[in-house]
Amino acid sequence: MAGWTDIWIAKIKETDEVSILALSREADRKRYEKIIPSKRKRNFAFRRAVLNFVLQHYVDSYSIERDANGKPYVISHDNNDKFHFSSSSSEEFCVVAVSGNRIGADLEMRQQSVDLISICEKYLPAFIDISDVWKESRIIKQLAMCAWCRMESFVKLNGLTLHKMLFGSQTKGQDNHAERASSDTVISGREFVCVVSQFDDTELKNIYHVAFEKIHHE
Repeated sequence: MAGWTDIWIAKIKETDEVSILALSREADRKRYEKIIPSKRKRNFAFRRAVLNFVLQHYVDSYSIERDANGKPYVISHDNNDKFHFSSSSSEEFCVVAVSGNRIGADLEMRQQSVDLISICEKYLPAFIDISDVWKESRIIKQLAMCAWCRMESFVKLNGLTLHKMLFGSQTKGQDNHAERASSDTVISGREFVCVVSQFDDTELKNIYHVAFEKIHHE
């Protein structure tokens, strides 16, 4: 199943009802019941319902395992086929990227309270190298958002942590694959920016946009 990638982007509305009924896996229902804040419960149910909806388009029954770096992958109960996924959410959006190869995905809302420009200038050398001409333009916020999403998706691709990536706490050679360049797909929506990273060029087969209402009732 190598050499392909699908990207699923789901959106939830304020009026959409989300409860434990959206969760089909027992492990997710148990975790849901342990969450106290109502907003966190809603966000958790949204993310897990989207993930299960997506994965069931590829396998009827599955288990989620993790490799030595903590990267999740899916094993089919029917034929032991293996494929990879990565997910991310921000506010009312959730992305799940599925592939035959290792993958990392990040999604960020455009409207944010944090100053991504200052954060990128402080922690991302590649962003610091952007010319002053671009820094004075109106698209600098877009460039910062793309830079941050690319960094986050690269972290997930390598099974690293954000702290290690920003502060360089990993020793050289500890994560040899982190030295490799990634091939990135950037999706720039009106409300969000999404980046999907992989080590090698793979065929982007499909980009799906789906409403949570469809997911919850399918």
